[in-house]
Amino acid sequence: MDRILNNKWSIRIIALLLAAILFTSVHASNKDTTSFSTTSSSDSEVIENVPVKVYYDKTNLYISGVPETVTVTISGPRSIVQSAKAQQDFTVYADLKNASIGTQEVKLQVKDLSDRLKVKIDPESVSVNVQEKVTKKFSVDVELSKSVIADGYQAGTPIIDPKKVSITGAKDTIEQIAYVKATLEDDGNHKSEFTDKATVSVFDSNLNKLDVDVSPQEVEVTVPVEKVGKSVPIKIKQEGTPESDIEISSMTPDKSEVVVVGDDAVLDKIKEIEIPIDVSKIKADTVKEVTVPVPNGAKSVQPTTIEVKIKTIKKSEANTETNTSDNNKNDDTDSDDSTKDDSGDNDTKISKSFSNIQVYMSGLKSTLDAQMITPANGKVSVTITGEKKTIDGISAKDLSVIANLSKGKAGDYSIPLELNGLPDNVAYVINPTNADFILTEKEAQNSVPSKNT
Repeated sequence: MDRILNNKWSIRIIALLLAAILFTSVHASNKDTTSFSTTSSSDSEVIENVPVKVYYDKTNLYISGVPETVTVTISGPRSIVQSAKAQQDFTVYADLKNASIGTQEVKLQVKDLSDRLKVKIDPESVSVNVQEKVTKKFSVDVELSKSVIADGYQAGTPIIDPKKVSITGAKDTIEQIAYVKATLEDDGNHKSEFTDKATVSVFDSNLNKLDVDVSPQEVEVTVPVEKVGKSVPIKIKQEGTPESDIEISSMTPDKSEVVVVGDDAVLDKIKEIEIPIDVSKIKADTVKEVTVPVPNGAKSVQPTTIEVKIKTIKKSEANTETNTSDNNKNDDTDSDDSTKDDSGDNDTKISKSFSNIQVYMSGLKSTLDAQMITPANGKVSVTITGEKKTIDGISAKDLSVIANLSKGKAGDYSIPLELNGLPDNVAYVINPTNADFILTEKEAQNSVPSKNT
């Protein structure tokens, strides 16, 4: 052994063997680490709404059937996947440069993406229709929705700029064109001439929208508007009697006016339209659609129907504390209910109720006309509470229920009712508590009597 260790060549051979063993061990370790690192950093991402480009002869051909976007799934090293997703600088495309006329299946492809990534496109292929490209000019028709023109007015012949548009598409599609329409759908309720933009749409004979290119996509439409009738207030009239325990508390139409179309001489004589409402079958709150009658001599009304909201109240609830023993003694509107704790004591508080008390309006401006909507019959119930000696001396003829319209303006107007003619120490409840009116700037035709207050 000493001889071997003292020989310099022996020492060199041993050192070389040790170096070879060490190199092999380190290389194997690095290989394992690299393999683990690569495996652990792989990733996969789904990218939606990736646009599709189509390469074809745009001068002579028209292509349909290629989707605007597709879904792309990419997988590979995480850093490359994340970079591709963030930048999305790759392109999905359909190569139709050498396509022939007709329908064919085309495989979608991707470019400008790292070779280290795997790619899946959904859908992978599409059915494409390749047709000869045709461009023709078509006249545009204007279509107006009902809400564009106000009731009582009509549209004249629209002026369109430009009158014709260029439509480009496949030859067989162009041959299917039956309608080219520009539709105005705003809720303007216009009463005078107006100008607006309208989008042009193209349809076949079955009103199916066609896949074509329109230039320009919008046209300018000027619509003359003229008045064709007279706005007339409506008056709701109750007919019939509801169920025995039901009382109609209000009948409110969804429109305060309708438009009557006819000759000027006829329209001048029409001041209002009375609409009868049959309540004989009413059992609860409801909404009735009723036809608006056409006045004698007039041509038509707009709208032809209205909705009337009918509210009811049970008589047993409305007159819980009502006693009608005084009706014959005073008048047909006076009823007496003396609820007390100790009979014969004039200081005991009692309640007394009156039904069918007329509502009067006051303060109405001379330029306005008022139509009472609620209560429908113009009458209310009143309950007063106070000391017996005071209440006993009050009858229906002493009371005045007032609707103060001094602050009213044209349109729908609701006002709390007031009761006049009571001493200060008497409380009262009016049912209903409010009166609803329709105020119009018309010649006064009072639907309720007036009374000075």
